[in-house]
Amino acid sequence: MVEDRRDEDNREETTNDTELADDFLDFSDEAQLPEELREDRPDPASTPKTGLVSEFHDLSASQAAYLVANRETSSVARSPLFYVSALVLGLATIAALIIGFQRVGAEAGGNSTLAVVGVPAEQADAFAQQVGIPVVAAETQEAGEEMLRDGEVGALYVLDPTGMGPAQLIALDREPIAILEKLNQPVPVQYVDEPAVASSLADPVGWGMGAVVLLAGLALGAALYQNLRTEKRNRLAEVIASAIPARSSAWGRVYGLTLLSLTYVLVGAGVLLVGLSIGQRTTEAMALLPGLGWFALTAVATVFLVLAAHLWVSTASSKGLQRFGYGALVVLMVAGAVLPMYFRAERTVLQILSFIPFSSPVAMPLRYFAGSAEWWEGLAAAAIAAAVGLLVFLLASAAYRRTLLAGAGRGGRKAVARTSRKAKKAAEKAGVAPAPAADGASASSAADESGEAGSTASEDAAAGDAAGADTTEK
Repeated sequence: MVEDRRDEDNREETTNDTELADDFLDFSDEAQLPEELREDRPDPASTPKTGLVSEFHDLSASQAAYLVANRETSSVARSPLFYVSALVLGLATIAALIIGFQRVGAEAGGNSTLAVVGVPAEQADAFAQQVGIPVVAAETQEAGEEMLRDGEVGALYVLDPTGMGPAQLIALDREPIAILEKLNQPVPVQYVDEPAVASSLADPVGWGMGAVVLLAGLALGAALYQNLRTEKRNRLAEVIASAIPARSSAWGRVYGLTLLSLTYVLVGAGVLLVGLSIGQRTTEAMALLPGLGWFALTAVATVFLVLAAHLWVSTASSKGLQRFGYGALVVLMVAGAVLPMYFRAERTVLQILSFIPFSSPVAMPLRYFAGSAEWWEGLAAAAIAAAVGLLVFLLASAAYRRTLLAGAGRGGRKAVARTSRKAKKAAEKAGVAPAPAADGASASSAADESGEAGSTASEDAAAGDAAGADTTEK
């Protein structure tokens, strides 16, 4: 009887549990659930897009590069270096407007040889002694103009055959300042190729363009290097590498700072054009626009090249190589800004410099100011700078990926584990030779074995001292 009753009770409990389970699981429709038990699942389409990596299930390369570029530009744009460099650029442009446009081109060099038409060849030496500069006799004005185009002479001096009219001084595309200073009387200058912008305005603008490229390249390059060092020091590079591919990270850094360099171009060009308009020199401001446009295009391509080179140098294996690389970059940038201004009177040299990436942002606009460049030459110079910059970026991104992901140390060198001094001393006391650590695991195991050996030796010594003390007491 007792057993039958127990069986009945068990059957009733099983039936009650089954019914309770059926009641608990019988919520096929989520609307039947109590509000307290419902899961809060917002609609993904209604949630705002914040740009966080967690919102993207599969992060594309362009999205990853955009995130890195946004972070890089935001951090650099808030830095004091960016504000100070932009302020210095604006003040330098204002100073050039105030004092630079008077006669800055007066120190321009160039060929000081004078070709003279109307003077016999045997009297050329006497005429040269009279004016104090080298003189070459030309048979006709056409022959003298051909000598001007070939760069053999700096100006052509044409005397009136009747002796009644004034003499003419003909130059190629800029004022021959060195020759004008030697002539006693003022002579109006005529040009074989009339320049679009006068040399007295084109020269200070050229110096300003060189300053813009130097500021943009060096300031943004220093910011890029500082951000890379901060990420390595704080171990943020590993965090970024876990979510963003290394090549996308490198592209985002260089691409974002290249776009930020347009700020320097806009500040310098804006202050210059506004100042010329206020000074009632609107015609000259309009003549500057084509050259400034080609300057902006070539400057952006050159800054991209410089930033890619900064990224490449930052992955060097030692501090000595990094210093050498940055020093070479500074020398190349300074030479690219100064050489076109030094050879601005030499037409052939300036044409060569206008297609070299580091000097094209200054040399090419100067040729447009002089009216001696075709429309496609600026596009070709920008394309050459962009192609060289892309090649340098590919090398830099490969080095950056290798340094970041291939187990490299902080300086790009291969990480090698070494046995600590404490482990060596413990091993010597225990009479065990420390094994050379080939990698991190072997080094740690060697240190652990040495530590265990040292602790065993110390325990044996303590046991021996205790035994000696017991013997003395007995």
